[in-house]
Amino acid sequence: MAEPEAAAEDLDALIDDLDYLPGHFHLEMQLNFEPRSPASLRARDLKLQRDGLRQELELAAAPQRPAVRHLLGAFAFYLEELDEARERFLEVAREDPGNLNAWANLAHVYGRLGQEEEEEACAGRLAGLMGLAADPETAEVPQLRAARCLAEQGYAHGFDVGCASPEERARVLAAGIALYDKALGYAQQVGDRSPEWEGRGRSP
Repeated sequence: MAEPEAAAEDLDALIDDLDYLPGHFHLEMQLNFEPRSPASLRARDLKLQRDGLRQELELAAAPQRPAVRHLLGAFAFYLEELDEARERFLEVAREDPGNLNAWANLAHVYGRLGQEEEEEACAGRLAGLMGLAADPETAEVPQLRAARCLAEQGYAHGFDVGCASPEERARVLAAGIALYDKALGYAQQVGDRSPEWEGRGRSP
């Protein structure tokens, strides 16, 4: 098995060849940009959105829960609740070890925590899942992982905070729709009759 540091270097070297990037902290959402409102107002908005998402998590069907947990982790991160953010992303990774966003988001949190070994391990796992490592993981069709990754990212855009105008909000939503469209493109590469994909689309 490749060393985590070497796998991370592979990921950095090859990521430019991909047309998608796992994780939530690079998305074109106001959440990820320098806040334009006072810290107290931004924290209030984040907490209000998080409260709504916690209720959403209780009602969500199983395939939707990872997308909600990713957002809860992102909000916790920006509220400086890094342990909570890590736990949210770990929940996804435990339930779905092939979830690309989980490992990318965990690497980001570990980087912020200064835990380099854990960060490199997550980057190495991500590289393996994406087929960028010397020993890629092939248990799941790569297009399914990509489609799920992009759909979770598209979902996040509907819960952005900090948009200053309806036009800005519309741009964020349009970016989310574009990610959904790309997710559908990857799913169609697999074929409409894929039992695994169909199973993930059903409610329990």
